[in-house]
Amino acid sequence: MSQSQIEGIRTDAGAAGLSTSDWYRLLAASRRRVALDILVDRTAPVDLEDLAGAIAARETNGGEVDESLVEEVALTLHHVHLPMLADSGVIDYDLAVTLVESCPRCPDS
Repeated sequence: MSQSQIEGIRTDAGAAGLSTSDWYRLLAASRRRVALDILVDRTAPVDLEDLAGAIAARETNGGEVDESLVEEVALTLHHVHLPMLADSGVIDYDLAVTLVESCPRCPDS
């Protein structure tokens, strides 16, 4: 990913304070990249299970997705990936109701 692409993501995601190294760390995991790709065009919050299902479908290249894979994806999102993205200000993740919102600090277009 080039510096200009990272600058574009910073503007879109409302996380202008992140360094290039921080972005590389955040984007190092495939599930975080896919989650951000899914969330980027969403305006309403997304339920954790729905996000996990969408990620699982991409991981299987549109193949059959079983409930155990969705559960495993949801667990890693909840405990690892979403808190990391939320702590960086890229998303807003409400642990109590397991809702994920993209770009919490983006100005309305």
